[in-house]
Amino acid sequence: MLAEQVSQERPAEEVKPQKKVWYEVVIIITFVHLVSIYALIYHTPKPATIWLTFLTWVFGGLGITMGYHRLWSHNSYKAAFPVRLALALMGTLAFEGSIKWWSLRHRLHHRYTDTEHDPYDATRGFWYSHMGWMFEKKAYPRMKWIDQSDLNEDKVVLWQHKHFPALAIVLGLVLPTALGYTWGDALGGFLYGGYITRIILWHTTWFINSLAHSWGEQEYSNENTSRGNLVLALFTMGEGHHNYHHEFPRDYRNGIRALDWDPTKWVIAFFSFFGATYNLITIPDQVVLKARINTAQDEINKLRKQCIWSDEAAFPTWTMEEFHKECEANELIIIDGFAIDVSEFKNEHPGGDKLITSYLGKDASKSFYGVLNNHSKSARQLMGDMRVAKIQPKIKEE
Repeated sequence: MLAEQVSQERPAEEVKPQKKVWYEVVIIITFVHLVSIYALIYHTPKPATIWLTFLTWVFGGLGITMGYHRLWSHNSYKAAFPVRLALALMGTLAFEGSIKWWSLRHRLHHRYTDTEHDPYDATRGFWYSHMGWMFEKKAYPRMKWIDQSDLNEDKVVLWQHKHFPALAIVLGLVLPTALGYTWGDALGGFLYGGYITRIILWHTTWFINSLAHSWGEQEYSNENTSRGNLVLALFTMGEGHHNYHHEFPRDYRNGIRALDWDPTKWVIAFFSFFGATYNLITIPDQVVLKARINTAQDEINKLRKQCIWSDEAAFPTWTMEEFHKECEANELIIIDGFAIDVSEFKNEHPGGDKLITSYLGKDASKSFYGVLNNHSKSARQLMGDMRVAKIQPKIKEE
C-alpha cells in the first residue's frame, strides 16, 4: 500500500525533448546585429539621437531590472498600477519577450540553476548561457511546476503579453524614428534608437546569464555558478551583484551595502517614499552575515585540505624522564606541553639560534607567549608543525 502511494506521488519520468533550432530567433538576432554594424559604419547620428539611444537604454534597462526581474519574476516588492504600467512599457523597449514569457523562464532558472532544466544553464559554456540557449526551440518539462498564478492575475501582465508584438514595434521602432524626425534624423532614430539600443539592452541582460556566472566573487554562496561582479553592475543597473541575488532572490536589493552600485534599488526605494512602491522585501542582516560566514568557512576548509596538519592524538606521550633522555640525541624544547624538535629550525629563527639553544631541554612556553616575544599566528602554527611528542603532566602529590 505504501509502495503504491509513493509510486503515485513520484513524478512521471520525463522524456527529454529533441533539440530543434529556433530559426526565427536566429534570423532576427542576426539581422539586428547586421543592421547595427551597418549603422555604426555608415550613419553618423546627431547629438539628440545619441541622447535618445542613451535614454532608451536607461529606461529599457530599468524596465527589465526593476520590472521584469525584481517585480514580476521575484515579487521582491509591490507597485501601484501606474508604476506597473510604466515598467511594462519600458521593458517592452528591450525586445526580450513579454513579462510572462521572461519571468517564467527566469523562475525556472532560479529553481533549477546549473542543471539541464535551467534555460540558460551556465555549465554548458559561456556562449550557450549568453545567447545560444535562445537558438534552441525546446519545451521545458518542469515549467508546469513553476507557479504563474500571480502573473495570470495581473491585468498589466496579461495586457502586455497579448499585445507585445505591436507594442514592441511601436515603442521600439516607430517611436524612435518619429522622434528622430523631429530633429532631422529619422534614419538615425530608426537605426540607433531602434537597433543599436536593442543590441545594448540584449547584451547587458545576457551578460548576467553568462559573465555573472563565470567571473567574479562568491561572497554569499558557492553552491552554484553565480558570481558578484562590480564591473558588470555598472552596466546593468546593479544586477551584477549576482551571487547575493541567487542566494536571496526575494530581496529587492542586489547590492545590499549603502555604496553598492545598484540604481534599480535606489529607484525602487525612491518611489517607496510616495507609496508608488511598497512592501519592499529585505533579508535580515544576521541571515546575510551567516551566509557570508558559512561561505568563507567553506573556502577555509578547502584551503585546510591542502595542508598537512599535525594530529595530537597520533603523538606518543613522554614522561619528563623520557623527554630528557630524548634530548641527549635531539635538540628539543617544550612549548604548550609538547616536545618541539628545533634542530632544523634554530638556525632560521628570526631572533637567532642562541635564544633557541638556551632553552634546549627546557620549557619555553612563557617566553614563547610574550615574555620575550609575542609570536604571530603563523609562528605558532609553525611551532605546532614541529611537535614530536606530548609531555605527560606531572601528578601533584597530595
